[in-house]
Amino acid sequence: MEKIQPKPVTIITGFLGAGKTTFLNELLMAGEKGKYAIIENEFGKESIDGELVMEISDNIFEMSSGCLCCNLNEDLVDLLVELSKKSGDFRELIIETTGIADPSAVALPFLIDPLVSRYYRLDRVICLVDARNIAYELETTEEARKQISFSDVLLISKTDLVSDEELVNIHALLKEINPFALILSGTKEHFPHREIMEFVRTNADHYTGEDVKKEKRHHSLTSLTFTFDQPFDAGKLKHHLMVFMAVQSQDIYRVKGIVYGFGEQQKLVVQSVAEYLAISPGNQWGEGEIKRSRIVFIGRDLKMKGIEELLTLGLYSPQP
Repeated sequence: MEKIQPKPVTIITGFLGAGKTTFLNELLMAGEKGKYAIIENEFGKESIDGELVMEISDNIFEMSSGCLCCNLNEDLVDLLVELSKKSGDFRELIIETTGIADPSAVALPFLIDPLVSRYYRLDRVICLVDARNIAYELETTEEARKQISFSDVLLISKTDLVSDEELVNIHALLKEINPFALILSGTKEHFPHREIMEFVRTNADHYTGEDVKKEKRHHSLTSLTFTFDQPFDAGKLKHHLMVFMAVQSQDIYRVKGIVYGFGEQQKLVVQSVAEYLAISPGNQWGEGEIKRSRIVFIGRDLKMKGIEELLTLGLYSPQP
């Protein structure tokens, strides 16, 4: 069978009015003509955002018949398969979701569908965060919480409309919610496109939080961080986490961690997508690097004690 090089995929999310289309247009202008294929998701029958996206190439596709926020959306899978036949026409795929879409559901086919993953590789999920309205959106909308929790890159937009002090506070807030994310900022005149598009989620095993157990709550949104120096038994950890996800998936927005597995030369990357959980090999432990596990749970009204006990069950213990 011919070896296929999967095309990189970027998902752009963010609540209504955060600047997704502005960012996409700037990205298209900065890139080569014909480099990208674009999938636009619309609500209803009338196209709105599709008319705002600059015609850099003919590879712009709209999905106005349904919402990509549905798990394993068949229309999306069909379109992805059809696009795979146009292999010579573009090099990267970008999906811009609606302002109320759950990006984990959009990402799901790329991570669990073998046909889709044969042709595509999800490289990054970018969330545009409106500097003026983020505090209110976190307080009032579950969609905004999910978008921030699941994304790999948090891009604070409209920074020219807030003070330097407010921007510092927004950075700190986002870091507390999603300590594994790359947090950047910009305005419609200047977005850090290069830094964003060079970020690849499979290589991103950095952690920007503190090496302590901590709990942070923003209304019903809970971010829990756990650190373990004792190695894990990868099989036991996966079993206990999968049972937990099966029971609690409706309250879990994101699980992500870098795990020190007993006898493993590579870091283990733990990630959840909707109710699914994956543990995969990451980068090698660096020479002299402290082997330490850091796991973050983000969700709704999560309890630290119960999750800590669950994780402890997955720690390695020598057989007597």
